[in-house]
Amino acid sequence: RNGKGIQKHMTLHERIRKILFRQLENFWDEWDEEVINRQIPEALEQMNKNYSMAASKQRYRDGNMVFDPMYTGTWAIFLYKLSRLLFLEGNNKEAECIYYLNKVLHSVDWFYQTELPLHFMAEHLLGSVLGRARYSDYLFVYQGTTIGGNRKGDALYYPKVGENVVLYANATVLGNTSIGNNVIISANTYIINENIPNNCIVFGHSPNIIIKEQSEMKIKELTEHIWAWKRLLQ
Repeated sequence: RNGKGIQKHMTLHERIRKILFRQLENFWDEWDEEVINRQIPEALEQMNKNYSMAASKQRYRDGNMVFDPMYTGTWAIFLYKLSRLLFLEGNNKEAECIYYLNKVLHSVDWFYQTELPLHFMAEHLLGSVLGRARYSDYLFVYQGTTIGGNRKGDALYYPKVGENVVLYANATVLGNTSIGNNVIISANTYIINENIPNNCIVFGHSPNIIIKEQSEMKIKELTEHIWAWKRLLQ
């Protein structure tokens, strides 16, 4: 009871610091607390900008970000952003600790050297692997999704992913693939070395994929439960 009372008076930064360092202490003993603590405010600011476009009240409500460390999607995205900031600052050891903590807690592989977009969210994220690719804004992934490279001859090719792309459960995008803007990749779809146009829904397995072209407005309607597109126009 006393612990709950103290927690109510803690700032979000203080609460996150307490939870994060307790988790880190369970696995590693060689990391700089001050180095990590210094990047927490910037990671929270990025989370705030990210969630400012979320349609769900579980993430954004009454003009404010809802940050609950007990919500695994939020905590996993925060850990990725924190590890990325640490890497960009040159603190590779701390970046690795946060990255591997994310792996242990959430079974995701979101490497800090990979630049994920500002507006990025995930749901039921277990088993998500987001490898080296060129990502654009408004990316959303579900469980078991994979984006990564494919070797052809002596070269290794990685995908390019456009804006407002959703990957449903166990969707895979590999190799020299270009995904357009406003694309929904259906569950269990397997895409490798393909060019996917703007404004469509994709099904099936390469080389026999099915592309159902839609209008941009229709794809926005199908993704408005994820992103608050109307808020973007305000």
